[in-house]
Formats: sequence, structure tokens, C-alpha cells
Amino acid sequence: MTEFLEFDEQELKRNFGSEPFAIHHKLSEHPLLTLDALGALADSLPESQVEHNLGNVNALEPGGDVARLDATPGEIARGIDANGCWMVLKRVETSPAYSELLDAALDEVIPLVADRQGGATQKHGFIFLTAPNSTTPVHFDPEQNILLQIKARKQIDVGSWTSEQAEKDHLLEYYGGGHRNLVSMPANATTYMMEPGDGVHVPLNAPHWVRTFDDVSVSFSITFNTRYSESLNDIYSVNARMQKLGLSPVPPGEKAGSDRAKAALWRNLRRSKRGLRKVTARS
Repeated sequence: MTEFLEFDEQELKRNFGSEPFAIHHKLSEHPLLTLDALGALADSLPESQVEHNLGNVNALEPGGDVARLDATPGEIARGIDANGCWMVLKRVETSPAYSELLDAALDEVIPLVADRQGGATQKHGFIFLTAPNSTTPVHFDPEQNILLQIKARKQIDVGSWTSEQAEKDHLLEYYGGGHRNLVSMPANATTYMMEPGDGVHVPLNAPHWVRTFDDVSVSFSITFNTRYSESLNDIYSVNARMQKLGLSPVPPGEKAGSDRAKAALWRNLRRSKRGLRKVTARS
């Protein structure tokens, strides 16, 4: 018996990380996920962890350049029923209460997929608040994602890249500073109509888009990285820098030795940056 999530263990083990599938959950009435609680959370988070824009946009918005409302995060969250906005609160695990909730939910999944992609590493939580009749354009997420619907009805379509080359090209552009939004509609999309208590697993880098209907929608995205996804991020980050220097880097997966060297290089660069930030902070 699980505390928060309900799923078929065999389906989870069979499809996690490769195919989307539906699950269920018991978080719809959780006090941390009410609009008042989320308004307080929005006001407490640093600006870098809050993203918002007007929700009446197209399914394709490649550059991510859409209009925003001039209001504080808390005001947007508490007025989401009338202001026409879309908002995401990022990495909510920086709040102790939400970190505890994220751990409790993901601890029901992670042990079952410990043998996938090198096992879980960093866990992150994202909360989406969306005005009625809004669209989240086609995009991908660089984590393994379980999207839980908390309030109202939401449709999510999860597809695949039109080709392996299209995926590699877009990821290379993203890790070079581009946007997560795609320039074309995905192939072979599966539609999930979610009510409160429903959820969907969205695999790493799977293209997807979302729409809401006549009520304010709240969703809780519980995600984690794996050693594989972190290594893939590192390799693409190095390749993007090489491309800017006029070089032609080998794509991930084609040369294992090259992949290991690039991943190690980027890890070392990250550690050096963290060390420099700590020294600067102490100074």
C-alpha cells in the first residue's frame, strides 16, 4: 500500500523512461497544494524559481517569447482564476515542507527503477498554476517526470520526435542557450485527459504540450535526474560549446570514450564554478 501514488508496478518497470503511461495519486486535497498555500510559496521563492506568462498562446511558440502580466508572483497565483496567466514554481524542494512532500511521493517510485539509467540522482518539484482555457506550448523536459493533476481538468499530449536527428539538433541548440519549446508538432502523440487524482509519466526529453479547460488548473510535477540523464546533459553542454567554436562534435551515443571524457570535463567545470561561488560568498 502506497501513501500517495497508485500504479501498476510491472507497467512502471516496463515503461519507465521510455514510454508514457497513466498513474493515479492521493494528493488532490493536500493542504500544501491549495491556491492560498501556493500563493505564499510563490512569494517566498526567489525570482529565478518563478516563471509566468499569459496563457492564451499557440501550441507552437518556438522562442518562448510570450506576454507577461505585471504583478507579483503571489498576486498572480492567488488571482489565477481571472488573470489569464500560466505560472510554474520551480524547484519547490528548496522549501522544507515541499521537499518533504516531494521525497514522500518519489520514494514510492525510485526504488522500483533503481536499475534504470544508472539510478536516481537529484529530485526536483515543479508546480503549475494555469488559468482556464490556456495552452502550454510543445516542449521537452530534461528530467524523468511524473505529472500529477491536483485541481480541475487538463489534457496532456505526449509524442515523439519526428526523427532522431531532429531530437539531437534541438537538444544541442537548447544546451547552447536555446529554448525548450519545439518548432514543429511531435509525431505519434498519445492524449491523456486528466482529472484530479490522475497522473502521467512523461519520459526524459519526450515532446509534450498541455491545455486547460473552464477551471483553474493546478498540477504537481515530481521529477528526478538519473546518472544517464545528467551525463547526457553534460555531453550536450560540451558539444554546444564546441559547436560555437566552429567545431563538429560527435553526438552522444556514437563514441563511448568521447562521451565519458566530455561528461567528466563538464562535471569538473561545474565543481570549479561551485567552488568559486563559495569562495566569493565567503569573501
